[in-house]
Amino acid sequence: MTSRRDPRSGYVFKNFKYSSHYWILNKIEQERNPLRILDVGCADGYLGKILQKKGHAVTGIESHPEAAEKACAHYDVFHRADIESFPFPYRHVFDYILFADVLEHLRDPVAVLSRSIPALKDSGKILISVPNVANWSVRLGLLFGNFDPADRGILDRTHLHFFTLRTLRNMMSEVSCRILDVTPTPVPLQLALPFTRRKFFAPLHLVHYGLTLSWKTLFAYQFVVTVAPSGQIARPLAHETLDQTPAEAASV
Repeated sequence: MTSRRDPRSGYVFKNFKYSSHYWILNKIEQERNPLRILDVGCADGYLGKILQKKGHAVTGIESHPEAAEKACAHYDVFHRADIESFPFPYRHVFDYILFADVLEHLRDPVAVLSRSIPALKDSGKILISVPNVANWSVRLGLLFGNFDPADRGILDRTHLHFFTLRTLRNMMSEVSCRILDVTPTPVPLQLALPFTRRKFFAPLHLVHYGLTLSWKTLFAYQFVVTVAPSGQIARPLAHETLDQTPAEAASV
């Protein structure tokens, strides 16, 4: 990937355990009925492809021409549009809105989030993943005076915003949303060292994830958060809710 690439054109599906994509799909998997999902900044459509196969009705938004061309087949409705100016012409439609590795690339993530919220159903939620700029590796670099942009990772040169867990919470407060849960992800060794994708290394990744959980603000590579509008009546998360009636399920 080069510095001239589009922020969304070079992104790939992180198909390994404990990644941000793993947790986003895991959280949706806990729901018992087909959902209506809006995937914002969907890149090549890797999440939409999986979600559509699972029976969900998925709408995608992507601006990069090459990525959009690949993605459109994986969505029931698809918008080739600039996220920064997209009007979100929906009201009370979606069970989930996904911002998977997107907000850090936007000039004004608060404005985009604010425009998207009315598209949620009354019980709808937003799933967000962002990199953690307070990761130990960035802190260590700062100790030695380094904060240099890179072609990938937390300091990706296409990132316009940098988040800590605190600034993420502040942004959610700014858009009148509350965080329901926070899941940290470990540094993706599988990307840096592809041979660690083998099953032999599963215990290593488990220990690595345990370390990340022990001090998430220091060791998290990314945060995956579930949020809901503050005015929404609090309710249990999906795995704790009662079954819907057939009529309710049909209305999704």
